[in-house]
Amino acid sequence: MISASALNSELINKIAQDFAQATGLAVVVVNIHGEEISKLFNFTLFCQLMRQHPQHSIRCRMSDRVGGLEASKSNQRCIYRCHAGLTDFSIPLVITGHLVGFVLCGQVRLRNDVELVHILDIDDRWQADPSLMSEFLNVPEMDYSRVIASADLLTLIIENCLKKQINFVMIKDQQQPAEKSRIGRGQNPHDSKMKKALRYIDTHLSDELRLEDVAAHIYLSPYYFSKLFKKYQGIGFNAWVNRQRMASAREMLCHSDWSIASIARNLGFSQTSYFCKVFRQTYQVTPQAFRLKINEHERPE
Repeated sequence: MISASALNSELINKIAQDFAQATGLAVVVVNIHGEEISKLFNFTLFCQLMRQHPQHSIRCRMSDRVGGLEASKSNQRCIYRCHAGLTDFSIPLVITGHLVGFVLCGQVRLRNDVELVHILDIDDRWQADPSLMSEFLNVPEMDYSRVIASADLLTLIIENCLKKQINFVMIKDQQQPAEKSRIGRGQNPHDSKMKKALRYIDTHLSDELRLEDVAAHIYLSPYYFSKLFKKYQGIGFNAWVNRQRMASAREMLCHSDWSIASIARNLGFSQTSYFCKVFRQTYQVTPQAFRLKINEHERPE
């Protein structure tokens, strides 16, 4: 399991700050939920205002998360347009085989007419705000070739500096004296195993998750892990996995334009019909009806 100290280290902020200053691009590191785990470096005033807005900020965070997930599909950098039409790129942060977050850069307007991945519907409602429109026009322009070069450079930095340093921090933590690593008084010895299992589930929702595989990951028998899981979480393993997947499905239906089939595949469902069945059992509405209801609610009067 990746320690919080490893992900929130000064090194992450230092690399992000230096890269932002060298390239003129905005940089932030987020976890797999799209939550910021670094400071915001070189953010344009337009994006700062968007992230302060109650509605627009939700799509900004969703854009961060979906852009990161798009990159994680191939474990390579992905250049895309955000929900406001700006160009960004994302690089997955994979440590010891686990996807733990994404490095996001960009916030530029392209000089070139280039076809890019559209991770979310372009949301132009913000254009009704004169202050946002004015700041959008102040967003710097950049050649597509420079964006590619910046993305490739940051990939090298992450692979050859950041990941190695984080791995070193993790190894150093594991080599602390026994008295420091010993489980505290009154703490159940299985707490750490369950935290590790839940983190594994959270980062593998798009895979075929089997109880046996998660049990093996934390060195417990499937039978014992099944009983332990229900004791800790109050529900069975499969029910918990489906609950987490359905929570992610709601976010994607609200803030992305992915098809129902794409969302189902992204959340580890081999059959769209089964995904729709589970979603309806969870929320008493089909995914299609849920999305229509959200769109009608957000439509300006």
